[in-house]
Amino acid sequence: MFFFILEIVENSKNNKSEIKEFRFECTRCGKCCTDKTTLVNVTYHDILRIKENLNLTLDELLEVIGFYIFEEQLSEEDRKKMVTSPISTEHGPAFVGLLKNAEGSCYFYDKEKKRCKIYKLRPMFCRTFPFSFRLILNQEDKTKAKIKMRYTEKGKKYCPGITKDAPLVDLSEWIKVGKQTLEELNDNYVLMEKWNEAVEKKAIEPNAKNFLRTVLNLSKKETKKK
Repeated sequence: MFFFILEIVENSKNNKSEIKEFRFECTRCGKCCTDKTTLVNVTYHDILRIKENLNLTLDELLEVIGFYIFEEQLSEEDRKKMVTSPISTEHGPAFVGLLKNAEGSCYFYDKEKKRCKIYKLRPMFCRTFPFSFRLILNQEDKTKAKIKMRYTEKGKKYCPGITKDAPLVDLSEWIKVGKQTLEELNDNYVLMEKWNEAVEKKAIEPNAKNFLRTVLNLSKKETKKK
């Protein structure tokens, strides 16, 4: 199974393989939306954007958000490739993502029109493909860092939008997307840790509905702050 990759690595002065420019243009082929082996991980920010803009109830949200549990334990290498940390559930560790239909395509993919039904609300996972981002720490000053991007291995393998004839991407705009993604993933990591800690202390019943209810409560707290 494929997962979008984010890394935090030490700055290397000898990084000769670093790509200076990127070429890409989406062809709307739908491959990334219909690939059975691709799990679109979502953060709680993604969930809130979808819920609030589509005006979904908790039960309706349960019909589009999936909780994926692997029958076999993931290797350390595979776990490092995950966008988000798993949450504890009554059935074991689960990764939160968009549901798929019976054919293995994303729930929100319109096969006839070949487009995303929630394009403006699509998760950061989708916004960043076929790129991944790394936070490069400065070796001399750990408080300083740069965001670097690269093509994902899956993107290079099957995305027809990556060609030598494709237009150059606006690197500054993509870095902004990467920065937002990293920040939201950090927020999400904190929530996952608190959730798993609460489950371990038996302070909450570890089911999907309670997790989504917890996410929705975050939205209410933010509203009160405003």
